[in-house]
Amino acid sequence: MIKISVPGKPISKSNFKLKNVHGQVWMPRQGKHSKYIAYENKIAGFINQQYDGPPLKGNIITIINLYFPDKRMGDLHNYPKSICDGIEKSGIIKNDKQLKPVLLFDYIDKENPRIEIELYEASKYKVNYSVDPIK
Repeated sequence: MIKISVPGKPISKSNFKLKNVHGQVWMPRQGKHSKYIAYENKIAGFINQQYDGPPLKGNIITIINLYFPDKRMGDLHNYPKSICDGIEKSGIIKNDKQLKPVLLFDYIDKENPRIEIELYEASKYKVNYSVDPIK
């Protein structure tokens, strides 16, 4: 199991996509919309600081805990893409297609916004999931 913590407010990839006159979507590398590329590099850097083992092989069970400074978090489904791209960029995995299943949880932490990533090799761990009624 590998647990990585990346400080700062989580950033969604969809917030930084632009469209050209033909409707094609692209990610700018410069200017105010280039924050996504910097965020992806930040995630990769923290992974490389906190993990120095060999690259992970096969499917990777991925748990992403998002800690926001307040309730203004936007569409939660847009956050895993930026995080998974950062994980791939770190070199810890070959392709972000390996990251499955991905479990996503959100919390509020005004004092310490961050993301926490847990990675488990599916060949060594299994996922048990249940939804139980509140009593």
